[in-house]
Amino acid sequence: MAESKQQVDLRIISNKVGALLIPQGEDTRTPDIRLRPWVVVPEPSEADVEELKKQRIACGWHSERIPMWEEEIRSGTRYVWFIHLRTPTGSTETAGMISLYLYDPSDLSVADMRAPPPQTGGRVEIGALFIYPEYRRQGIGEAAIRELEQKAAEVGATTITMNTMALSENVRRYEKMGYQQYKKEKKYLLRDIIGLGLPEEYCYAAFLEKEIV
Repeated sequence: MAESKQQVDLRIISNKVGALLIPQGEDTRTPDIRLRPWVVVPEPSEADVEELKKQRIACGWHSERIPMWEEEIRSGTRYVWFIHLRTPTGSTETAGMISLYLYDPSDLSVADMRAPPPQTGGRVEIGALFIYPEYRRQGIGEAAIRELEQKAAEVGATTITMNTMALSENVRRYEKMGYQQYKKEKKYLLRDIIGLGLPEEYCYAAFLEKEIV
């Protein structure tokens, strides 16, 4: 069956704009995944840095931020994990990545857990979620989000946030996972959106939150 224009648009955005995993069909399977932390102390491995570059190039989004992520990990304001899928033979394959951000100085409604007093709160953000195209529609993104919700609670967070393109399909998918939209803002660069041949409305992001304790 041929893809509709909306399906094509969502697939393009998922690959090229790099928002949180765009809904691409329901899947009731529970994948067997493992989250492996990106270790940067004393120094990150060359293999891990190359894998991160590969993933960011594949999604077309923010490969230049990798050094900044490394510094944020060292400062305790970010965690990054590689998503590994366990196969029936017992081996693991790298399926993607996901991140937890503990302090966004530009927007404390996103993440304020590591903000300096008296601004310190309990909000953290899930971001930089990417799944390679060949591993999509297997529930891996949702499984990774569920694991990060547990990890966020373990480090003392009370609320987890995320943002995605403000399309009704996206918002509904995360609402099914217990998230609620708390604001909508222009986030993505117009030149990137127009460059993909998409309307200006795709510049807007929906910001969602979920209480985890």
